[in-house]
Amino acid sequence: MDGAALERTMGNAKEEKKIGNEKEETESVEEKEDTGVVTIEVTRPEIHVGLFGAVAFGVGTMIGSGIFISPTGTLRATGSVGMSLVIWTVCGGIAMLIGLVYAELGSMIPQSGGDFNFIRKGLGDLLAFQSVWCLPLFNNTASMAVLSTVFADYLLAWIFGSCKPPVLMSKLIAVVVLLSIGIFNTYSARVGAYIQKISTVAKVAALVIVIIGGLVYVFQGETQYFQNSLEGTATDVQSYSIAIYSCYFAYGGFSRIVDIGDEIVNPRRNIPRAVVISISLVTILYVLTNISFFALLSKQEMLSSSAVGYDWALKCIKPAAFLITLGVLLSVYGANNGAAFGASRVMFAAARVGHYPEVMSYLNIDTSVPVISLFVLHSLSLLFLLVPGDIFVLIHMLSFVGAFLNLLATISLLRLRYVRRNQAKEEDEFQSPLLVPVACLLACLFLVVTPFVSEPKIEFLYGLSIIIAGFIVFIVFVRFQFKVPGIDTVTCFLQLFCNIAPTAKVD
Repeated sequence: MDGAALERTMGNAKEEKKIGNEKEETESVEEKEDTGVVTIEVTRPEIHVGLFGAVAFGVGTMIGSGIFISPTGTLRATGSVGMSLVIWTVCGGIAMLIGLVYAELGSMIPQSGGDFNFIRKGLGDLLAFQSVWCLPLFNNTASMAVLSTVFADYLLAWIFGSCKPPVLMSKLIAVVVLLSIGIFNTYSARVGAYIQKISTVAKVAALVIVIIGGLVYVFQGETQYFQNSLEGTATDVQSYSIAIYSCYFAYGGFSRIVDIGDEIVNPRRNIPRAVVISISLVTILYVLTNISFFALLSKQEMLSSSAVGYDWALKCIKPAAFLITLGVLLSVYGANNGAAFGASRVMFAAARVGHYPEVMSYLNIDTSVPVISLFVLHSLSLLFLLVPGDIFVLIHMLSFVGAFLNLLATISLLRLRYVRRNQAKEEDEFQSPLLVPVACLLACLFLVVTPFVSEPKIEFLYGLSIIIAGFIVFIVFVRFQFKVPGIDTVTCFLQLFCNIAPTAKVD
């Protein structure tokens, strides 16, 4: 039984939901006379995210565990405190360039799906498939597993202190974190959005405490750790690319605002604003947070620390150190929630055009949530919890694959600009100066090429292998449409069991 047969079995009625300015309008429902069974076909997720919600989503997905992990990796690669601060500022600039590219793409193509839709419109299905292959199945799931593990480690460090907790306990807490996020996002898209807003406010408050505490020390003349700040600075290009990758991980998430384009109110206006506001805010917070860390922790203490935020709190506000731990927990949980919320929408968009199994494009009739996409996403994240390894190897691999997709998105924008050069733009369509995508193209090329200049590290080879495997999977399952036996039976069962319905077809 194929997708069309399932629709005929369930009936021929359609209900299209269009929601604007928090109002919902139901247009029509038809009943097939010979069966009397109504099928609801939802055309798009519910529109409910305003400018503040979009900014909260962007800030919330960027500020996660990265700011509490990446300072150590960035310092290790650059070799000096001063250059580490420079890299954090440079990465903020790179994130803004890429963010403006995505803002323009989101204004031009205001649909859920992010990289997939953008690359598909400009470069075709083959390259677009890389985004739905690399991001949700590897980058997002592995990142969610890392975030859940960091959550567990900080929580247990707070409970056990200097004693080392059982590994099994850490894994179980990480599992609970992933399952709870999956349940909340499956229950309602609004619940996921509310979690994002609350966690964003809490995590920004925690960073403000860190910033104020460090600046107080600086103003009191405690600047000994900034003396000779460029001493030991690395001189090879590959070290700087690794430093940028370590730091870039903390900025990851800015492009997820456009992943939920279908659910943002007035997307052509609010997506660019949300991107610029969220990246600017996060860059300022990150640089000031690093200054605060270096004000209280020596270079050696930073390099040997596995929980920079907690070590800083013990030296600055020991009686209230639990507040920083609580902030980290909320920060990590919110980032994980944002990753799940956005990645499931990418899977949903890809399934609508045949790049994922059709059932992943079905939405729940009552909540308009892509239930199957969320289930697949969280199942893979749970599997990644079983994979051991150095966290920075994983971070570098994820950042490399992300930079490759940023490169494809930038090339897609330049091509779309060329194709549409003689077409009139929409009145409210955002467009940045040509210098922005050109500079972004050069930055992405630097990030993708430099790791292979001399003796590439294993993590970059892993990333390259994932990309190559994506081309193979596309040719077998998409181009030649190889079909797994029994998939139609599974689709029918899931449609009935999960109360989900097909969505409108898209070109």
